[in-house]
Amino acid sequence: MKPLTTHQRLWFYRALTLLATVVIVHVLAIWATPRLIMRVLMHGPMAQAMHMQNQAAFPPPVKASSRSVVLPSPDLLYSVCVFDISRGPVRVTAAPQLPGYWSIALYAANSDNFFVVNDRTAGTKPVDLWLVSERGSDAAQRVPPGSQVVVAPSTTGFLLMRVLTGNYETEKALVEPARRTLSCTPI
Repeated sequence: MKPLTTHQRLWFYRALTLLATVVIVHVLAIWATPRLIMRVLMHGPMAQAMHMQNQAAFPPPVKASSRSVVLPSPDLLYSVCVFDISRGPVRVTAAPQLPGYWSIALYAANSDNFFVVNDRTAGTKPVDLWLVSERGSDAAQRVPPGSQVVVAPSTTGFLLMRVLTGNYETEKALVEPARRTLSCTPI
């Protein structure tokens, strides 16, 4: 086998450097970025100000000047909760009983959506979720009747409840009490 020339070695090292750069950028973009975004969302200044660790928080309605979320929807009211099941289950309850759209979505620490319930799937029944970790399945034995066990893929995560409102000012008396039925309670 013939040894590589200086020119060939140079191109080999350039290709190797390019490949290493591609791998590093891929890891940062696909693996690290979602985790960093969720970390800021769950533990950043806004989360600290709203005290949403294992308890529901109710941000004000979105207005044209709101920019804490990119392109927020003024047709939706949001309720949020950062859950931590590292010390035990967290119970999530809500009874919106609204004629229109509402949903509760659970997100893992890497931003993966792993559970959704909405007005179509729950109907008029209240939502009663028992969040447990993958290794905390023994907690499922203490679940009260009617509760649904949801196994979270990470010990921390984010809950986002959305309630549709066509005109907040005219529907305020209906939608505010509905979204405030959300509770996140460590067990």
